[in-house]
Parts: sequence; structure tokens; C-alpha cells
Amino acid sequence: MKRPGFLAISLTAALCTLATFGRSQSPPETAPTPAANAWMLTPTPYLEWNKDIASSLRAQRDHFWDAAAPQHLPLTAPNSNMAVPEGGTFDRTQPEIGDVPNRVILTGTFTKHRSVLSSSEMSLYTEVTLRVDTVYDDESGLGHPFANNDIALLLSGGTVKLRSGVTLTHNTPPRDLFLQPDHKYLLVLSYQTNGDFYLVYDNWDISSGTARANTYRTRYYASAGRSSLEGASVQQLGAVLSLQ
Repeated sequence: MKRPGFLAISLTAALCTLATFGRSQSPPETAPTPAANAWMLTPTPYLEWNKDIASSLRAQRDHFWDAAAPQHLPLTAPNSNMAVPEGGTFDRTQPEIGDVPNRVILTGTFTKHRSVLSSSEMSLYTEVTLRVDTVYDDESGLGHPFANNDIALLLSGGTVKLRSGVTLTHNTPPRDLFLQPDHKYLLVLSYQTNGDFYLVYDNWDISSGTARANTYRTRYYASAGRSSLEGASVQQLGAVLSLQ
């Protein structure tokens, strides 16, 4: 007859074996997917944002974003940081390709970026460099951009290093839809004459060779079955856009 102590030891060993087996059979934990705008947390060194740009052009871009700033204090002042809500509202009765001022529709690749703290420190924005591929529509009246040239897309928010070495981040909450470096896009843009830059209104990621909605507005049209662009191949974009 087995002694009670032996039974207790055997039961403990069995439970340990089961626990080990259970752990070995559990699916491995997967790392969380980085936010689509995680790259905006990479700080631009102090005043690096003023390199290779005319001071008059920088002043015009600063003025644009300062005028749109929601706060009344410099971002470097305590408790002045205010984020812009993600998503926003839009008119669901409008066509898939919206009618925006100085509209330009093109494809291009996100090649580089830098964040900018305005000289007044009232705004912080990011300049994205886009290498243009194909221009489908240009209502800016200026006859540009051109294929294989670079244009500047400006986005709210970003991260910079201050003179003190402190990192300042503004309007960078994690987003699941956003432009990303090295991706190729179909974009609906609005050209801003003062400052020579573009604002992004809508975009589709075409990195895989087919168009995928990459804003809340374009995702809504795709999910509602109202999109003629969702799933279209890059080769089909011209024909699809001509019917808009």
C-alpha cells in the first residue's frame, strides 16, 4: 500500500506536469501592432526643421498652423497641449472624391518627414515629403506637381527636441489609419499657395497594388458599398477616377 506522503508527492508532480503542458500548448503572445502614426514620435533635433527651406516659406507655413492652433499659449508653456480629435465628421451625401479647394489627385510615395515647432511656439506640425508618381487631376491652376518631383504634405502634430534637450510632442495620440513612411498612396490634396504645400483630405494605401481605404471617410464609403476605388488595382485608378 502506498503511503499518503507518496500520494501527495505524486499528485503534486502530476499537477506540475499538466501545468507545464498547458503552458507549452498555449498560443504564443503576439506583440501589439504599432500605431499607424508611431513614426511621429521620432523627434526632429532642435532647429533641424529650418534646414534647406527659405525663411520666407517657413514663416508662411508657421503662420498657417499658428492661425489654426486651438490653444492660446505657446506649446512650451505648462498645460497648453491640446490634441485634435481623431476621425472628425464628414458629409455622407458627398461623392467619394470630395470637391476641395485647389484640388489635386495623384499617387506618390512617402519618402521622409520632419516635425516643425513654429517660431512663435504656438504650433507644431510635420512636413512629409512625397515623391509624385502619377497626377490624375490638378485644379490648382498652377500646372504642377509633376511626376518624379517632390512635394510637401503638412500634417498637424509631431515631435521635436527643444534647445534644452527636452522632447516636445503634440497631437500624436495612437491612430489606426494614417500615412506611413515608405508606403505608396492615392491622395486627394488641397494646394495652399501661401507656403507652397498640400493638405491631405483623403487617401488610399496602394502599396500592395490595390487601393485600400486609409481615412475614416474613405473607410465609411468602402464599408457602405459606395466606393468605386476600394480594391481597384493601381492600373485601374485612371479609369475609375475618370468616372467620378
